[in-house]
Parts: sequence; structure tokens; C-alpha cells
Amino acid sequence: MDDSLRSGDLQKLLVVLQSLMAAIPYNLHINLEAYYHTLFFAIVNILGFDIDVEVPTSMGRIDAVLEIDDKVYIMEFKYKNCAPDAPDDTKRQLFDEALGEGMKQIEDRGYADKYAGSGKAIYKAAFAFLGRGDIEMRAEKAKLKDIE
Repeated sequence: MDDSLRSGDLQKLLVVLQSLMAAIPYNLHINLEAYYHTLFFAIVNILGFDIDVEVPTSMGRIDAVLEIDDKVYIMEFKYKNCAPDAPDDTKRQLFDEALGEGMKQIEDRGYADKYAGSGKAIYKAAFAFLGRGDIEMRAEKAKLKDIE
């Protein structure tokens, strides 16, 4: 996970998170966004990264911000309740909805603006959790026009 964050390879990060979440026994999962937010915070923190959570801006509160070397990761977490045995098309619909909401929130609230003058590459990432091991991510590097 360390390498994926330092290199900007968020897809590799997603694979690691999916594996970790899938290893948690089903009876320990809690169907709340805060549960997954907390797990993410704990994992990243244990790996030695200084992650900020609930970061205030003039337009809202960013779920998590991670600054590493020459990169800033702006992260939003969304949870949608979904039965583990739900059909794949139902899961895909919920993932798309949650990921869209997360990316829209980052954009609409101008979360990248806070870091525009940092000189660092800014990545916007939404994470969607459907419970248990079901996690997806949508990420993009902020373009200059996004943060001017």
C-alpha cells in the first residue's frame, strides 16, 4: 500500500483495501459509513502515514486528506446498504451512485481548492462501500482548471 500511495497508483491501493476488507469476518462488519471511514484511517495510520480526517474547508468537510511527498489525496467515503448476495447489476448500480456522489461532492464543494497552491499533484478519490468486502473506488488527478 505504501508504494501505491507514493506512486499515485490508486488502483493498486484499491486491490489492497479489497483484500483487507474481505479478510474481516462477516459478523464484525458494521453497516455504517463511519465504520469504513475508521478502518481506512486506521490502516493508513498504522502504515505510518499522517492522514487528516474531517478536514474543514470553506464549503464543507473533507472525509480524509493524505499528503505524501509531492501528492495530495482528497478522499470521500460513501456507504450504501446492500445485501451480500445482491445481484451484480444491483451492486454495480449502487457503486456507480455512491462513487458519483463522492466525486460530485469533491467537485461541487471545491475541496481541491484548499491545496491548489501547494505545488503538489492533487488526486480526487471517492470510495464506495456496500458492506463486507465490497469496495470500489473512482479516482482522478485534478486538472489545473479544476483547481484554478
